[in-house]
Amino acid sequence: MDALSHALLGFIAGQALQLDPNLQLLLIISSVSLDIDALSIQSPEAAFRTHRGPIHSILAAIVASLLIATGHTIFTGLPLANLASTVLICLTGTLSHVFLDVFTMGSMTALWPISRRNFALNLTHFLDPTVLAALIIAALIMTYTKTDTSAIQLVAGVALAFLALNFGARYYEKNAAAKTVKGLDNDATSEIISLPTIRPDRWWAVKKTPFESGYSYEIYRVNPFRNKILNKDTVESPYTHYNGPADPPIDSPQKAVARSKKDKKISATVDKFVLPAVSIHHSKEDNTWQVFWHDAFTYAVKREHRGILTHIKVDGTITTEARWLFTTRPRNSSQVKSRRRDAS
Repeated sequence: MDALSHALLGFIAGQALQLDPNLQLLLIISSVSLDIDALSIQSPEAAFRTHRGPIHSILAAIVASLLIATGHTIFTGLPLANLASTVLICLTGTLSHVFLDVFTMGSMTALWPISRRNFALNLTHFLDPTVLAALIIAALIMTYTKTDTSAIQLVAGVALAFLALNFGARYYEKNAAAKTVKGLDNDATSEIISLPTIRPDRWWAVKKTPFESGYSYEIYRVNPFRNKILNKDTVESPYTHYNGPADPPIDSPQKAVARSKKDKKISATVDKFVLPAVSIHHSKEDNTWQVFWHDAFTYAVKREHRGILTHIKVDGTITTEARWLFTTRPRNSSQVKSRRRDAS
């Protein structure tokens, strides 16, 4: 979820708890603190790789609350007896951050270190205008009512109920989008994945079909209310999940893909992709494989390839370009089909 929504939820919680201004500010800071993992001085790729990782876990929320509360207690000179209550206030903020992000699109390791599995409910977009508008209205009403505690707490309760209703509606839309695409055929080998857009009446439904140790992605834009498909895109990516031999000599595209995944930077980045895809090119001049990992979902949505490139020599030496590479998708439909074949 966007930083403003996190901060507003922290403000609403602080108002409902009738905290003094200093503790309200502390709660707001706690509500946005976990997004520190989105900052990187190295590269956008590095920030992408670390964001919503272990720092977005329940354990990290607890640790962050302890650190923020301890720092606040020492800095302000408050008695240590107040530390426990301050920790609980900070924990309200950090856990609200985890709570909101679980509903948004994009994987996160909320149960780390118990489980390193990435998961997300994919019920809403990173920026949900409905949620943001509801939180802004609730915050403005609370500011206007000022000292009326019962009214403030009522507004907070209504705001939380509205969030629950919104996520419930999104769950219905998600299933409706999946059913629209599922009704096209009965291929038992395919998996249907629904992904939100910024608009509640528009969803992406992806039909994921395995082939050649990889996937064929049929990406549909769907109106779930009318059970209508608006457009379709197809991206094929063989060898994406090839896990065979990766020892030198690297003399096949399958081996090149498997070798590239030995690089921790590559594997960590690919794990963050919604629909991981790979393009492979062999340079005869220097006998080097160029393996370009990208997100097929970004290709369909933003009309561009976006990913990370690695060069692999026959002897297995890996050179990674730790940066994002962008390839704008051509507008002409015949060019698009050609680009797709090349990318495969």
